[in-house]
Amino acid sequence: MSGSLPFISVVVPAYNRPHGLAALLDALAEQSYPPYRFEVLVCDDGSKPALAELVPIKDLPFSLNFLRDENQGPAAARNRGIKAARGSIVAFTDDDCLPLPHWLEAIAETLQHPEPYAVHGPTYSTVPPIDPFVHSLHIEQIHGVATANFAARKDKLLAVDGFDENFRAPYFEDEDLSRRLQERFGPITWAAEARVEHPPRVVPLRKAFKSAGYTYYLPYMRRKYPGYRAGFMAGVARRIAAKTVLVAIGLAPLAGAPVALGVAWLALFAWQAKRLQRTLAEVASAKLQVPVVSQLAFLGTEWLLDYARGLAYVRGLALRPRPVSLGLEELLR
Repeated sequence: MSGSLPFISVVVPAYNRPHGLAALLDALAEQSYPPYRFEVLVCDDGSKPALAELVPIKDLPFSLNFLRDENQGPAAARNRGIKAARGSIVAFTDDDCLPLPHWLEAIAETLQHPEPYAVHGPTYSTVPPIDPFVHSLHIEQIHGVATANFAARKDKLLAVDGFDENFRAPYFEDEDLSRRLQERFGPITWAAEARVEHPPRVVPLRKAFKSAGYTYYLPYMRRKYPGYRAGFMAGVARRIAAKTVLVAIGLAPLAGAPVALGVAWLALFAWQAKRLQRTLAEVASAKLQVPVVSQLAFLGTEWLLDYARGLAYVRGLALRPRPVSLGLEELLR
């Protein structure tokens, strides 16, 4: 890397995952980028007890600071990190991620040139995303930005007023930010060398169903971007109907139709394999019988209910004044 090294602030929104955060800090300690040229800001989003009390602070080679707020969601947590950042570049990752050793070096290498203003890179898991009870993330192409692996110049983040804090859950807030950045400053640069591992983790049944909250913020995205994902909820309704029929077929053995059970499971696996672009054998070998059932009409219905709640949320936003600016733009002065 030529020229002076930029100072980078690594912002990590964190909530009730002390073990994951400790592993992340260990990974950041192994960065090839000089530790005196970056800091880490852990934005504790109301963990109980506070993460600063739980995470063992070793002899880390970089500056580490904990910032704490009440539980406002990852968007608000990241905004607090942006405001506190000392670096000209702000890099984002999460408390369930492990940046590879050359992550910050690749970010700095890309952003040392005058044209790029933001960069994202591959995020991958060792387990393919085929099981709703195992959370994993795969971004191996240039489409879509995830804040598990993203960096931008601080002045550009301030210019668009950071993340929209109306997204109070980890859905859409990163896509919304990337859209606003690109509308104002142009494409975000892809850096294949800036790699982050997203270790798979088991998701309890309660949280697997809670993931339906994705649709809660869909109406808000559509208000901001008319036509966004048009037809998505109609597709959900069709899948509910189709899977409900398959469940009925699967239960047919209780009425004395044993052949129907095998037909139902075959149909379910075929649908899952097509949706995931994987072979039938790969899906079947993953032992998805129970996860597939969890994704039947029940989960789809939850999506519809959350979508209805999201519509009410948007109506509530429309009835009150525009949220007060976080004061980010004032920091530019």
